[in-house]
Amino acid sequence: MPIIQQHTPFSQSKIWELQRAYFEQAGIDAWRKGQVPHYVTSNPFIGKTYAGLVFAFLRDLAQQGKTHETVYILELGAGHGRLCYHFLKHIEKLVANMAIPLPPLCYILSDFVEENIKFWQSHSRLQPYLEKGWLDFAQVDATQVSEIILTHSGKRILTESLGQPLIVIANYFFDTIPQELFYIDQNKLYQCNVALTIDDAHPENPAEMLAHVQLDFENHYLDYLPYKQTYLNTVLEEYALSMDNTYLLYPHTGIECIHQLRKLSQKGLLLLSADKGYHRYEDVEGRPVPQLVTHGSFSLSVNYHAIIKYAQQHQGISFFPKDNANSIVLGCLLFVDHPEEYRETGLAYTCLVDDFGPEEFFDLKKFNEKVFTQLSIQNILGLIKLSNYDARLFMQMFPHLFERIHEISFAERWSIFKALHRVWDTYYPLGEDDDLAFLIGELLFNLKFYKEAIIYFNMSINIYGDKVDTLYNIALTFTVLEEHEKAKEVVQKILKGNPEHALTIQLAEYMGNLLSTELVR
Repeated sequence: MPIIQQHTPFSQSKIWELQRAYFEQAGIDAWRKGQVPHYVTSNPFIGKTYAGLVFAFLRDLAQQGKTHETVYILELGAGHGRLCYHFLKHIEKLVANMAIPLPPLCYILSDFVEENIKFWQSHSRLQPYLEKGWLDFAQVDATQVSEIILTHSGKRILTESLGQPLIVIANYFFDTIPQELFYIDQNKLYQCNVALTIDDAHPENPAEMLAHVQLDFENHYLDYLPYKQTYLNTVLEEYALSMDNTYLLYPHTGIECIHQLRKLSQKGLLLLSADKGYHRYEDVEGRPVPQLVTHGSFSLSVNYHAIIKYAQQHQGISFFPKDNANSIVLGCLLFVDHPEEYRETGLAYTCLVDDFGPEEFFDLKKFNEKVFTQLSIQNILGLIKLSNYDARLFMQMFPHLFERIHEISFAERWSIFKALHRVWDTYYPLGEDDDLAFLIGELLFNLKFYKEAIIYFNMSINIYGDKVDTLYNIALTFTVLEEHEKAKEVVQKILKGNPEHALTIQLAEYMGNLLSTELVR
């Protein structure tokens, strides 16, 4: 097999260049086309969870009299921006109903890919928050965070320039940036070097190369600690003195990123992070050589335990699940003076994550996917409410809901009507193939909410253009409403571009009889 790269330290491997190149080339398509998983860390439930945690932190600041300066919330590697929208929707409600003044906030969507920033800047769902001063954007590279320049306001965030703690959100972030790999056995530390080869395929882009690359590891004994930074060596040395037969993924880039971000504020940092990984010592020890999980890009599990050890070095406190995580780990690390004064934040973590959090919701959702066909209308409505009106969940359940229209009671009809509007309100379109507006319009039509159905069919056209099926449904709905002139205009528009469309021809003949005129040409 052709050799791409000879043995080199894992963190310097060409796989990280391919990772970066993939995201630069794919842009929003990485998520729009479903290549990179993102639902579990970007749905309305986790958005509401983060809003609750940040809201508790703001209340802690308010109780200390820190209400005048803006609190900045920096999301690293934000990609599509969907989490930001869910977060802002929920915290907006919380702040609006707060009796005491809270500090102002500004959410910074950041990524190293410029195309993603342009996508956010033009996204209709984000415009109200941009106008409100609650949102800004920045191009941020995880390896260079000594300065952050906001593209909308022009503000420059420099070392110790912030008078409030900086809040950092890092979802599916630490697993995609360079990590180091060591092997530890009998108190001896080895550097894991990796060589890259390619199989018989002929890849033409980074995604294909990552899918076909083969990794070969060699272990080289180290008689010294490899880092210039004492805090990185200290954590690594603790592992070296206590482990045997262990391949250690070491998130040195992530720790260095946190260390640099802490310098931007005079008052500390709150880190919220969700990713696949592990946070207990017993889950770190004895791990085998890691395997790349490829999905356009690739990912590795995150050693949150190392990040916790770093926090302990710097008088930080951490909140992580008491139980072992199956899907994702959601952690909270707090680097502030007198962390014992942040009681609201700790309580919020217990209630919103430990008691029943995003991981439990995701596991419950996966179970319900297997039994959708057995759910009653009330079961479906309850799950939609539990998800905080998640559009993806609704689209998954749509066929089963549609099949049960004949069973729907009058009260359920109105409950569904109200739920549909809330589902749309939580929706942050990426231009995916699934047309939520069309599905909602179709359901409303069959529930006999005809005027509302037309509104959603028109929203479908605004996003996806003049699709024939959508135009036909508009014409049919106008016909049911007996607004024949409007129906006639739409029918003629369809037939002009699609003269053989059978359903429209039938509708035109029916309308022609009503209007005593010929619509089919």
